This record gives sequence, C-alpha cells and structure tokens, in this order.
Amino acid sequence: MTEKKCPKCGSQNFQVVDYYVTGYIYEVANGIVTAEGTDDGGNHVRTNCVCRNCGHNWHPKNLDKNFAIDH
Repeated sequence: MTEKKCPKCGSQNFQVVDYYVTGYIYEVANGIVTAEGTDDGGNHVRTNCVCRNCGHNWHPKNLDKNFAIDH
C-alpha cells in the first residue's frame, strides 16, 4: 500500500518501474561462446511511474520503497 498519486490526475492506479544495470555473463572457451546467465546485483539506475488512467509518466520523489505488496 502507498499513498502516492499521479501528479497530473490524482489517480492511485499506476505502474512503478525500477531500472537496474544487469550484466550478461558469457564464457568463451576455444572460441566457442556459451551463455552463463546474468549478474542481477547491478546498481539502481532510476525509477519511473506510469499512470494507468491518464498515461502520465513521472519520476517519483521520495517513493517509499518499504510499501506493502498486497498480492
């Protein structure tokens, strides 16, 4: 649960997208490239929100990362 709202229309129906750096790991042995997986421990790049009612995009200020996930 969060009290945040779209700054344009006031809706509480929006998507939060956190962008992180992800490293893709490949192993090369004798010229053969094999995918080894990903390094998901990357740095946070930015957070973006998209309103589901009006389509407004914004960068939230002070979005509480400790919000409850209800589902």
